[in-house]
Amino acid sequence: MNSRQPPTNALLLSTAVAAAQAGSAHASHERARNQEANLIATHDVKLKLDVECQQVITRTILAAFPDHAVLGEEDVAHATPPADAYEWIIDPIDGTVNFFHGSPYWCSSVAVRRNGVVLAGCVCAPDVDLLFQASCDGPARRNGAAIRVSATATLPLAIVHMGADKAASPESRPFRFFNALAPRIQRPRICGAAALDICLVASGAADGYFEPGIYIWDIAAADLILRRAGGAGTVLREFGGHKLAYLGSNGTIHEPLRNILDPLF
Repeated sequence: MNSRQPPTNALLLSTAVAAAQAGSAHASHERARNQEANLIATHDVKLKLDVECQQVITRTILAAFPDHAVLGEEDVAHATPPADAYEWIIDPIDGTVNFFHGSPYWCSSVAVRRNGVVLAGCVCAPDVDLLFQASCDGPARRNGAAIRVSATATLPLAIVHMGADKAASPESRPFRFFNALAPRIQRPRICGAAALDICLVASGAADGYFEPGIYIWDIAAADLILRRAGGAGTVLREFGGHKLAYLGSNGTIHEPLRNILDPLF
């Protein structure tokens, strides 16, 4: 690719799809190695396959765009690129703990941004046969078909997925948020793969997603997909080190959710 000629969003999207498919395919093919870990802690697991899948994804991206920057969950110690550089944001296995335990609820997430704007993104979940994708100037799609957020208009009818932010005690922030939301919505859900959860909101299978402590690589692709499906995504707080608090929804229930969550920070 000639770096003097900016790539089209369509080309960026096709590369994101190819990279997410390649990374997730490697994880699926090597699933028997899901217990090979570099770290096993009370609330987290770091797998050898996390690193391998990120390498597969990175190779796919750099084969198409050798001058682009890459930010991945498994390697964050790199210099911040110039704002006008193309930067790819990777979560090789989102839902690592699920994958470690043999659950099919995990995915690979790949996005690319420039000047702070995400231009294309893909979330690939091969074990449940789902592939979500969008560019900033096109529709959100699930397995090739255009998708749209739900029409749910009130919290008592809403399903809201949440992330638990590796917390242990009932007094910790995630459970405080959970306890505030649960009585006001139809059902809370904690499924363990943020990108896939947000894509369910994009496709109308859920109505909201919230996590008080999440990372940019967890949401970059899925947030674009959600917004291109007609939903809303908001960074409620930024904590540094690529960590933030995030709320995504079908848009209709966005402000009611914010009104509950914001005072709890």
